[in-house]
Amino acid sequence: MRQSSIFALFGVTVVAVIAAVLVSLSGGSGGGGNPLLNEPVMAGLTQRLGDVARLTVIHGENKTTLVRRDGVWIVEEKYDYRADAGKMKTTLFALAALRYAEPKTAKPDLYSRLDVEDPGKKDSDAQLLTLSDANGKLMGEMIFGKRRYDIFGGGNDGIYVRKPGEAQSWLANGSLTLPTGTLDWIDRRIAMINDDTIASAKFIAPDGAVVAVSRAKKGDKLVLAGGVPKGQKLKSDDALDELARGLNYFSLDDVLPATQVPFPDKGVTQAVYTTFDGLTVTVYQIERDELSKDDSGKAVTKKKYWVKLIASGTGKAAKEAADFNKNVAAWAYAVPDYKAKTFMTRIADLVEPDKSS
Repeated sequence: MRQSSIFALFGVTVVAVIAAVLVSLSGGSGGGGNPLLNEPVMAGLTQRLGDVARLTVIHGENKTTLVRRDGVWIVEEKYDYRADAGKMKTTLFALAALRYAEPKTAKPDLYSRLDVEDPGKKDSDAQLLTLSDANGKLMGEMIFGKRRYDIFGGGNDGIYVRKPGEAQSWLANGSLTLPTGTLDWIDRRIAMINDDTIASAKFIAPDGAVVAVSRAKKGDKLVLAGGVPKGQKLKSDDALDELARGLNYFSLDDVLPATQVPFPDKGVTQAVYTTFDGLTVTVYQIERDELSKDDSGKAVTKKKYWVKLIASGTGKAAKEAADFNKNVAAWAYAVPDYKAKTFMTRIADLVEPDKSS
């Protein structure tokens, strides 16, 4: 047989194999007459979005329960800490917009290819989502699997779905991204106080060493209290600027009720920020060795930094301080290392020998 004939036969065989796989994954039907085509995946949700009071997501051994209480979404597994309101709104609208587009496999042994198998199964990437109203009545449930970006063209995404208890899986038309961990649902922002509003900041180490910076008015450069030590110079022109950014885009890595993270009376790092409007925020910080798991699942001990915050203010800043405390005073926050290091600033972190002197 000539080489060209062999390649032609090989090409036909490959096409046949691919076609067989696609038919298998689609359930063997184009779905042209299926009454579910173009129907909402979460039936009736569009008309009842305001009735959703409970959203639960199960992903492997992880369960996240979000509850709307007095108009605010909270996360039960995180001691009723507030959820990310924007993420909740986006998720609910995305759920309501999903439409059945194409039937896929109805064979359980093929579910894993689409990530629509049992969500509670070990190592499963499937996610089971349920919605309920304020009376606990089930409004809808669905298993969500892999996303398919731009599968319908024009920037239109898809996602594989399967209703619990039903064999048929589907490709749905719409964009939906479900967070996989409980912490991914919470409002991670602790505070947002712009660095240009900071009039002064003071950093007190556990041993009592103090670094203080201040400026007379907005727009001025921060200066060290007492000036730069003799024979030293700032490591860079903006060495002090980072100190004012401690409460700017201040977000958490974890959160616990303040009562569950004991702070000693002594040996605590403190960072005190005062704005030009008279608001003062004090950050108390400790470090703890905690058990966690590395990428391989092995238990390891890792240093974690926890903070508590309290605000005070006079005049117009009094209400701002009260609102601040209402949101954060009852909580202890694990914070990123780079923020923790800012609060632990010492003079040696800012200056170096001046070789020209």
